[in-house]
Amino acid sequence: MVSGAIGLGSDKGRRRGALANDCQVFARIEEPLMPLQRGIKYEDPLDRALTNAQLGRVTGGGSVQGLDGAIEWISLDLELVDMDESVDFVRSKLRALGAPSGSVLKFKRGENVTTVQI
Repeated sequence: MVSGAIGLGSDKGRRRGALANDCQVFARIEEPLMPLQRGIKYEDPLDRALTNAQLGRVTGGGSVQGLDGAIEWISLDLELVDMDESVDFVRSKLRALGAPSGSVLKFKRGENVTTVQI
């Protein structure tokens, strides 16, 4: 059972100006990393790649603890443009960065929540 999230590890947790026609995406990465490690391994490289490709940015993240205090998994909050191209780009980049099996992206399309494997 999950009890909450700890630290953001970077200033990306503070909401920046919204992108035109943006889509909010949540990444659940099945890896127990501390906030600083999460930023180094996933947030910073993914944010650079998205920004350079002009496909979006990382807006935040979290390290989710279980009741015993141990980190169970991490999350990233993403703001993407051109959902079809951006989602494929993010999946590919996160796989290249080492996201383990079982990790997913979640986002809304219309009224439906879509979950895709990373």
